[in-house]
Amino acid sequence: MSAMAEAKSPGRPRCQETRGAVLRAAYELLESGGLVAFTIEAVAERSGAAKTTIYRWWPNKGALAMESFLRVAEQQSPFPETDSARADLRAHLHLFAKSLRGRAGRLLTGIVAEATRAAFIRSYVAPRRQAARALLERGIARGEFRTGLDVEGVCDALYGFFYMRLLLAHAPMDDAAVDRVLDLVLNGIGLEPHTVA
Repeated sequence: MSAMAEAKSPGRPRCQETRGAVLRAAYELLESGGLVAFTIEAVAERSGAAKTTIYRWWPNKGALAMESFLRVAEQQSPFPETDSARADLRAHLHLFAKSLRGRAGRLLTGIVAEATRAAFIRSYVAPRRQAARALLERGIARGEFRTGLDVEGVCDALYGFFYMRLLLAHAPMDDAAVDRVLDLVLNGIGLEPHTVA
């Protein structure tokens, strides 16, 4: 459950089935018509949930759109955990780029415009950075990356590339570009500079 949803959680347990139906309906509407056609009324009709129920769990359509997007986005670009933090980071970032090149990227740009900056950081950016920090710290502990790294700076260097190319669209975000930025960053944080296979 996202931080945004947790903040809205009532004192009694939620009906998970209804909540799941609302989130599925919300994402289906986002996929079919984007944020332009996305309304709480349409989500209520599609999910069978009452508008009052939806508003009790989400303060506005931007919050609901973001949580429904996050639910899918987290499945599309998971953080793997194998014997190599380098390989895990590479696999994750390639999946992340693939999702941003598709419908998810177009949806994300609309959601960022609709949601507040603070909500976007709390619900989307912060949890993913936490997972990225854990991956990098795992690599440091295993001796793959240098000790004393500025982990926050490494996250900025890696993820800043994706957001710049997604939001400004000034250059492609293809696999070759992802590999180039990965090699630059990984060569800088590794024990010895080398090209990552």
